[in-house]
Amino acid sequence: MKISLGTLLLAVVAVSAAEPPKPKFVKHRLLSEVKAIAPGQTFTVALFLDHDDTFHTYWVNPGTVGLATSLDWKLPSGFKAGPIQWQVPEKVKMVIYDAHGYNSDAMLLVDVTAPETLPEDDVELKAKAVWMVCGPEPKQCCNLGFQNLSLSLKTSGAPEWDADGRARIAAARRRLPRSLDGWEHTAKRVDEKVILTVRNTKGLPVPRHEKLYFYSELNHFTTLANQRTKVEGSEVTVVLPVADYAPKKLGNLVGLLFHPKGWPGSNGRKYMPVALPLE
Repeated sequence: MKISLGTLLLAVVAVSAAEPPKPKFVKHRLLSEVKAIAPGQTFTVALFLDHDDTFHTYWVNPGTVGLATSLDWKLPSGFKAGPIQWQVPEKVKMVIYDAHGYNSDAMLLVDVTAPETLPEDDVELKAKAVWMVCGPEPKQCCNLGFQNLSLSLKTSGAPEWDADGRARIAAARRRLPRSLDGWEHTAKRVDEKVILTVRNTKGLPVPRHEKLYFYSELNHFTTLANQRTKVEGSEVTVVLPVADYAPKKLGNLVGLLFHPKGWPGSNGRKYMPVALPLE
């Protein structure tokens, strides 16, 4: 039986509409690394996702099921917000289905740039957060939710840092993916599969592990079928099953290749960014 993303989401919405309102299971708030903004300054704010125990939300590409958290900004005149900078994901479960998300609390970072001319009064940054939060069996509970959030900041001739917010955001930056040197990447499409190969240019052997996994940033691969991996010396091959809802031309392969033990020569880093053209 094939189960589409649309069918699963409609089922979740239908259940939510038929039942009384439930707890949110995740709390959201905005944090800033500054208390006061200077003209033209670029600073970072974060959406803090405070999950209840055993609940999770979703990454930029949840996979075949789930819904990524999003932010719709309403900013004062002249302010600009960049895209969400996503922390590295982990595997989560929507009921019995594999997906990509966050089993523990997470911080989604966004860079905001102020205009060169600022008002004397405080400025208010507003955003509508939309999310899906799911819990494990036996609850098997998924809820769609949204919340209007705001952050009031002073203006000044020079930045004034928020010590707590700055420390939290600095810690969150350490959970962003970083490029790894010393690796060659290739990828090709063969029928309804994409074959990704990575090789260590110094010949460092890669430990075999059953939980090697590629997190695609684009929703082109089904998470309802297993990826196949093979390790031979310093080379890793991953076979990715193309989803039946994927576009005819996949364009690029973009994502993170995960090794639970860390990649050789990387000081223990577990996530290898990959960005390759396919066609």
